[in-house]
Amino acid sequence: MDAERFQNLRAPFEEMEAAVVRLALARPGELHPSRVDALRYVLSFAKLQIVQNVDGTDVEVGDALASHAWQVREALAPWLLNEGSLARASQHLPPLLDSTRDRRRRLLEHFPLAPESLEAEVCERQLIVTCGGGGGAGYGYAGAWQSLHRAGLQPALISGTSMGALIALFRARRKVFDPAPMYHAAQRLTWPGVFRILQMESRYGVPATLRLYLRSAIGSLFHTPDGRPLTFRDLELPLLIVATGLGVDALKHDLAFYEHFLDDAVGHDFTLRPSRAAQIGQVVNILRELLATPDALREVVFGGDPTTLDADILDAAGFSSSIPGLIHYDVVRDDKRMKALLDDLYARYGITRLVEGGIVNNVPVKPAYDAVVAGRIKRRNGWYLALDCFKPSIRSAVFFPVQQLVRPNVQRNIAYANLYFALDRTLNPLNLVPSYDAVLRAQEWTTKELEPHMATIAESCRTIATI
Repeated sequence: MDAERFQNLRAPFEEMEAAVVRLALARPGELHPSRVDALRYVLSFAKLQIVQNVDGTDVEVGDALASHAWQVREALAPWLLNEGSLARASQHLPPLLDSTRDRRRRLLEHFPLAPESLEAEVCERQLIVTCGGGGGAGYGYAGAWQSLHRAGLQPALISGTSMGALIALFRARRKVFDPAPMYHAAQRLTWPGVFRILQMESRYGVPATLRLYLRSAIGSLFHTPDGRPLTFRDLELPLLIVATGLGVDALKHDLAFYEHFLDDAVGHDFTLRPSRAAQIGQVVNILRELLATPDALREVVFGGDPTTLDADILDAAGFSSSIPGLIHYDVVRDDKRMKALLDDLYARYGITRLVEGGIVNNVPVKPAYDAVVAGRIKRRNGWYLALDCFKPSIRSAVFFPVQQLVRPNVQRNIAYANLYFALDRTLNPLNLVPSYDAVLRAQEWTTKELEPHMATIAESCRTIATI
């Protein structure tokens, strides 16, 4: 089943369950917690489409439950969505509970399903987190990870683009949240340590003024115990990173044009000159040219298939962060394995270069949704939190045009999110290597902004009682 159909079938019940959570939090005591869970169980059961059994096989149950799902929707939608009344909705529970128990019994009798698999699919929700791109504005995501950890919430899968992917690397390393490596990196990062202005071979990326050296900057934090660079397969939490693949017709200039596009905007210390902000903003012209031929652009999802599971995570994040004309990332080291993987990837996608993922998908919720529907994390009852540090803001004349350019792909993706959270207060997107104190400030801003939503996130992801 494709993700779009899966979402369409489940959407009415997702909306009603969200209403139950919202009303229960807003009016504690209106309905006993056991009745709240009963409502949620009925709704969660009605939206079932695919259940993975204990032996790993997928069992499609949606058609068998179609008439029951219609019955549940007709009974509860008027009270939950129109009237906003838990008490009135609860009055319809007795017959719905009987019907749900009967359908559950029949499913277990007629389908090769273990009861524990069915109950896990209905009662448990998996937190899926997406971190969008946005340069230095993305450092605030550290505050979101801190807030989720304090609430006892562990993501089942993470997706990211550009800076969102880089921050996500630190969370995906271990199931147990450990912010120390991220703080360690923030304390030691310098512009010359991350970016250089050197002649570099361009084999897989698009040349630009700044060359991104991720391995020298943070490579020591992303190795296996035996010293091998981490791949997606090595991560304890599943991670997807989006990059943009360029077909043969995508680039409108020769490579030298991109290599020297912003030479005048970079100082001798490799930092971006604030006085040249308008010039840096001209990157929007390159992005417009690329988006003018959408058929020449490919969404490449690292970590989303067996081949890219073996890709080095730093290489994927590097390509996802390489803004044409501004930042160049490439694989120039002697690494036959990774180069063979990229050569195969380029042939399969029909691409010649990899660049910034935000061009095709700046808040990649849909790839995460696709992965969950395909069975990547076994369960399909995901709850999707989309974090965006690059929402359009007229306060910034430099970045607003770029934000507007990527907004259509953001809107297509956040349609799959249960909660879209746009960071309001952020660091400047051009502040790619901020001070340690600035990182802490950005983290604190996001923590405070996300706080009003934490009860909803925690309650939505709570395991509910069976009936």
